[in-house]
Amino acid sequence: MYLSRLILNPRNRLVQKDLSDCQDLHRTILKAFPQADKVDTGARAQFGILYRLENNNHSGQVTVLVQSKLLPNWQAIASIPGYLLETSQLQNPSCKPIANLYQQLKLGSHLIFRLRANPTRKTKVQSNNTEQAKQSSKRVEIYKESDQLAWLHRKATQGGFRLLSLKLGKDLANLQVQPTAKDIGWRKNGNESQKLTFGAVLFQGELEITNLEKFQQTLINGIGSGKSYGFGLLSIAANTIS
Repeated sequence: MYLSRLILNPRNRLVQKDLSDCQDLHRTILKAFPQADKVDTGARAQFGILYRLENNNHSGQVTVLVQSKLLPNWQAIASIPGYLLETSQLQNPSCKPIANLYQQLKLGSHLIFRLRANPTRKTKVQSNNTEQAKQSSKRVEIYKESDQLAWLHRKATQGGFRLLSLKLGKDLANLQVQPTAKDIGWRKNGNESQKLTFGAVLFQGELEITNLEKFQQTLINGIGSGKSYGFGLLSIAANTIS
């Protein structure tokens, strides 16, 4: 497993194009990886690519964190004139192995986490395109904060961790829920362009590992839908207070 950091130049036109279209950013990140072996298996899934776009409102710095099973080759992106920000203080792009860090985690550890997610639920829809009506399902965005928290609690239970609670007389998770701007993009579907729209929520807080094996798989596989478009990467750090 590898974790890469790319600091983008927000004044670059190609960067601006990628930031305004999640499909374009997806394509740019995939330049660092080979094509998928099979047509029905995308490179994102095959190489375990998860990423998160982070904007610093104070400094204006735009960073992309990319996790992958395969060591990426960022030369194709670094060679784009002006795409990456020139900095003397930080290596850009940078990449480090993280498999050992995930293996060293322990059951019961308390960790600070950060997750940009696309909370959704499946709803049944009726189709009359055949003689006999068929029921199918589609994903719809979860809007209410209480429902978004419930969604995260369910994902935590499935993913081998639990959200820690504040001692405020209420069973509230010790986390921040920050709705962010929707991600929008366009994807080719034959001769037509299909509009992509994703609701984005940034979760930050503390968690406890309750099932080590499941939690390690959650770190590798990510959480929720929209993983090809910058959602699902669970970042962790040691809680120095615990």
